[in-house]
Amino acid sequence: MKPHALSLMLLLAFPALAADPGEEVELSSATVTALSCAQQAVGTGKLDLLTSCPMEETQKGLVVVDVAEMQIYRLAAKRVRLSDLERAFGGGSIDFTGVVKSVDKKDGIPLVEVSEFRITPKPKPGAFKGCL
Repeated sequence: MKPHALSLMLLLAFPALAADPGEEVELSSATVTALSCAQQAVGTGKLDLLTSCPMEETQKGLVVVDVAEMQIYRLAAKRVRLSDLERAFGGGSIDFTGVVKSVDKKDGIPLVEVSEFRITPKPKPGAFKGCL
């Protein structure tokens, strides 16, 4: 069995291992994507799915993925608006600090109440002006 498949099985079987309520979360350059794409990327290890997710998948909800830990987080709408997350969807990122408020019993995804955040929007096409 591949290591990432085992990790996914453990997360699904023991969601409390992912994050516990009250635990502080601090992420830097986390990816914003749709839930379905995040679950597929974590399950298969194909990280390109995070940035190539179709826009219609966002109707099912946006989540944040910590690529280093292969952990998916939902962010409480209290501080971070959907429009903030949409700016980072498809190639941008989010840095945030917060506390896990709860863990969804169905899918094991922690809900984080964010205290601070910064969005790095998806770059516009043709924005790279570096040396060739």
